[in-house]
Amino acid sequence: MRTTGEVIREIKNGKVDSVYFLLGNDHYLQNLIINEISKVIFNKIEEDKTFLSPDDMKSEDIIDKITQNDLFATKKILVLRNPGAFRNKARKEFLSYCNDPIANNYLIVIENDFNDRKSITKELKKIKKTVSVQTPFPGEMKKWTKFMLSEKQLNYNENVIDMIVEIAGDSLFHINNEIEKISLNINDGEEITKDLINQFSGWRMEYKRWQFFQTLGNRDLNKSMILGLSLMNQGNSMISLMYPLSAFFQELLFIKNNSGTISTNNSYIPLPPSVIRQLPQIANRFNKEEIEYALAILGEIDKRLKTTSMSDEALFTHFLFSVLQANG
Repeated sequence: MRTTGEVIREIKNGKVDSVYFLLGNDHYLQNLIINEISKVIFNKIEEDKTFLSPDDMKSEDIIDKITQNDLFATKKILVLRNPGAFRNKARKEFLSYCNDPIANNYLIVIENDFNDRKSITKELKKIKKTVSVQTPFPGEMKKWTKFMLSEKQLNYNENVIDMIVEIAGDSLFHINNEIEKISLNINDGEEITKDLINQFSGWRMEYKRWQFFQTLGNRDLNKSMILGLSLMNQGNSMISLMYPLSAFFQELLFIKNNSGTISTNNSYIPLPPSVIRQLPQIANRFNKEEIEYALAILGEIDKRLKTTSMSDEALFTHFLFSVLQANG
């Protein structure tokens, strides 16, 4: 299996194949390959591409689109999703085309399900090496962040890489969006530094939120208090913190109840990606009774928010002292 990086280097050097088989569900990597092919073939990204899927069209109509030979030899990019839905005659014609594609047609086949055992995957692998477009492991996010910054020809201080990954590193799509925001807020040639990023109010808030949950996970009462109250001074309320705090301790409880295993469906957790990855280690710093007590305190605060006029600062201080004071 080839990597996205290998394929991108080949395309940039002008070597473009007539058929690509992308295996994996990362939309940033899928679009990166599609756009790089478009830049080489048409000298621009915006040129029309034809997107096809058996989920939206009849299989025979898709096969007609793919196998249609243009009398004027016009170059075309065709993007086909979910080829596994082809059956019988349509599947045979599709595989036959992949073996003998039409000149000037560039077919990009995308199968989101990263499963080598699927029959369509096995059949396509006999024809063409697959390209992995699966979301990279956390350790690879820094490399891709540097790639995105370089692609946009942005100058940056190395220490901003960690900051970007900490805040947005749950997916390449989110990292790319954040880099887009940064690029729109700096002058040409200006170096991106932590201080510069901190000038963006949204980033400053997110980074402080990340720091807060880090210190909470480390059971550092003083730093958690300073950061939490600072968040409130910047417009957060106790109500806005209730959901992430509850999710934080609910996930810790899940880990305790499941032998240190994080839940597989953790995309809902409203926490920075690096904090989510550290939850199993954080769970080791709390016993089960402390986690349950923290959730009980949050339930009590939820009632007080609805029935009393206690200030957010008082409720937040009550929560932290109740949960962390023993080891603060």
